Amino acid sequence: MAEDRRACEENLQNYIKYVLNEGRIERLGEFVHPDFVTHTDESALELDAQGDDFDGIRDGITELREKLQPHYSAAVTRWDGDTAHLAWTLAGTHVGRIMGFDPTGKSFAVNYTSWCTFKDGKAIEAEGEWDPAQTLAEIRRQIDAQLAADRG
Repeated sequence: MAEDRRACEENLQNYIKYVLNEGRIERLGEFVHPDFVTHTDESALELDAQGDDFDGIRDGITELREKLQPHYSAAVTRWDGDTAHLAWTLAGTHVGRIMGFDPTGKSFAVNYTSWCTFKDGKAIEAEGEWDPAQTLAEIRRQIDAQLAADRG
């Protein structure tokens, strides 16, 4: 099982590098199972692309990249069977309308956790464990501080 976990962790890091950070969305199928489903409620993001399956995740990633210029990093904190528990950092620049507010061009970073279950070495099920209101408040706090500093 340890070797399988190492392969899954390598898959996860490649997904982060190529798909999330480089935007090579055509490679999504290398890392995410075609029957993938997410249980994360991302409605607070107010994305045009919504969906909990493979196509929804593809479209959501594309839209987030356009609006937040994100850079993700993650580490596995523990395993429960085929499920990895992850600690994430999302650093981005707010360049598109999201979560109800217009682009500011300002940067932010937030931390959150998630879990991801693997099948045949690919992610098949996942859920981000984040509070949308708390996340929005933290992003706004960081952006507002930068805007205030800009005003002097």
